[in-house]
Amino acid sequence: MNSLDGKVALISGAARGIGAETARLMIEAGAKVLIGDVLDERGRETARTLGAAALYARLDVTSEEDWKAAADAVLDRFGKLDILVNNAGLFLGKDIETASLAEWERLSAVNLTGVFLGTKLCLPALRDAALRDAARQSAHGSAVVNLASTAGLIGSTQDPLYSMTKGGVTL
Repeated sequence: MNSLDGKVALISGAARGIGAETARLMIEAGAKVLIGDVLDERGRETARTLGAAALYARLDVTSEEDWKAAADAVLDRFGKLDILVNNAGLFLGKDIETASLAEWERLSAVNLTGVFLGTKLCLPALRDAALRDAARQSAHGSAVVNLASTAGLIGSTQDPLYSMTKGGVTL
């Protein structure tokens, strides 16, 4: 992994799994990281394990207020935001005939609306950090990383609805 010295990241869905491992690797590479998740106890434990370079904030990716609070928390603690990792995701495990409309709406809210809200509400801080880098004539700016799935490229028979949402993220 390239050096992330001096970079600050916000990762959604980072209490466990891919998000937690991404946070660990980013910290190992020199970044500071805000771990956002709805799994409060697990998220706090992940942040504690990762040390002073990690901060936990409750983040329901379907909530504008939570995104604003997470962006404020990362700026208050670390002073900037360079990298947004939209990692949070939901797997339903039902086919289209058995899924309810409420389940589809929740799946879409987490997997698609969460990416939209995170990008929209973190963009001002990401832009500010990129402009500061440009002023220092750094070749490195800000980044938005949207994690999807191979199920977004090739439809999953296990969860075609998940594939639909991850296909949207992929595009």
